[in-house]
Amino acid sequence: MKGRRRSRSDGLPRWVYTKGGSFYWVRPTDRKWIRLSRIEEGETTMLHRLAEEKRKVEIDGTEGTMSRLVAIYMDQEAGKYADSFRDEWKRRGEDVRKAFKAFDIEQVDAASVVDFLEGNWADKVPTQRAMKGWLSKFFTWAVLRRHVATNPCREVKVKKPKPRSTYMPDNHFMAIREALLTYTYERRLRGKLETVTAKVPTGPEMQVLIDLCYLTMQRSTDIRLLRLSQIDWQTRLIRFLPTKTEDSSGAAVDWPITPEIEAVLKRAEELRRRVKVQSISDDYVILDQDGQPKTAKACLQAWRKAMARAKLADKQYTIKDIRAKAMTDAKRAGYDLDALQVAGVHTDRATTEDYIKQREVPVSVVHLHLPAGHAKQA
Repeated sequence: MKGRRRSRSDGLPRWVYTKGGSFYWVRPTDRKWIRLSRIEEGETTMLHRLAEEKRKVEIDGTEGTMSRLVAIYMDQEAGKYADSFRDEWKRRGEDVRKAFKAFDIEQVDAASVVDFLEGNWADKVPTQRAMKGWLSKFFTWAVLRRHVATNPCREVKVKKPKPRSTYMPDNHFMAIREALLTYTYERRLRGKLETVTAKVPTGPEMQVLIDLCYLTMQRSTDIRLLRLSQIDWQTRLIRFLPTKTEDSSGAAVDWPITPEIEAVLKRAEELRRRVKVQSISDDYVILDQDGQPKTAKACLQAWRKAMARAKLADKQYTIKDIRAKAMTDAKRAGYDLDALQVAGVHTDRATTEDYIKQREVPVSVVHLHLPAGHAKQA
C-alpha cells in the first residue's frame, strides 16, 4: 500500500499514519509500511520507534536514489512476471542495485550502463542483452514517473550473440535420454565390489519433457508449462502460444497429436496419477514430486547430471538444443522451410533459417581431375 497525501493536518509526523489501531511509518526508500506501536501505547512510544526506524535508513548514507528506486520498482512490478521467471527477474534487479548503490538516478548515463554490462559479463553477450533489457524497462518506468528525463539504455548497443551451431547427434541424444532414468554406483557386498544400477526418481518426468520438446519442436519453457487445457482430444490438437511471443506477435500454432505424441502424453498422465500430494498445481501436464510444474533450474540440473552419466559432459549440450535438433532433422526428412516456420512459431523466416543452416554441413559434389598435360612429378 502506498502512503497517501493527507487532506488535513492530524498532528502526526510526515509519512506516519494510523491503521488498525496502530501507528505505521511509510519508509520513503521503498514505500513499505513499518509498524511502530499500538495507538494505546501513546505518541512517545511511537516517536521513539520512529526515530529507531529512521536511523536504520540513515545509517547507510552511501545508498543513492538509483538503488532505492530499483527496490520500489521491483516491489511494484514483480507480480507481473510468471512464477517460473520471477526469482530470476529479482536476482537481476539485485545485481543492478548492488552495482549502482552509490549512484543517484540522474548520474546513470549510457557510459555507466556500458561499464556495468561489460565489467560484469564481458564474454557473455546473451547475459549482457538480458541485463540491458532489465535496465531499459526500469528506466522506462522511471521516466513515466518523472524520476529521470531519459532512458540511457537507448544509446547502448549490445552485439547480437552468434547463433549456436551445436547439433546433437541421434546417439548422443538417446544416450542422455536413457541416462535421465538411471545411474550406477559401486558398493562392496560380502567383501566383493559390485556395480549397482538405480532409478532416478525424477527421470520419467524428464523423459516426457525432452520427448515432447523433440516431437513438437517447442521451447522447453512451453513444454514445462504445458497445461491439460491446451490439449483438445476431440480435434487431436495441442494449442501452443509460446511465452516468448505472447506479449509481442501473439503467434500460436496448433500441433497435431501424432501416435508418438499420444504415447508420451499417456505416460505423463500415468505419472500424474502417481503424485501422492493432495495439492496438485492446476492442470500442468508435467509435475514434479510435489505436484508442482518443474522449474527451469531443476530441469537444468537433471539434464547436466544425465550428460555426465552418459559421459558427454564435455559436449555442453543444452535442453534448448533439442528444438534445433528437431528442426534440423525435420529439414533432412524433407519438410520445407515454410512448414518449419509454422512449426517453430517464427514470424520471421530468417529465424527458422538460422536454426537450421548453422547445423547443416553441406557435402561438396565437385570432382576435379588434374589438368591434361600436367607435368609428372618426380
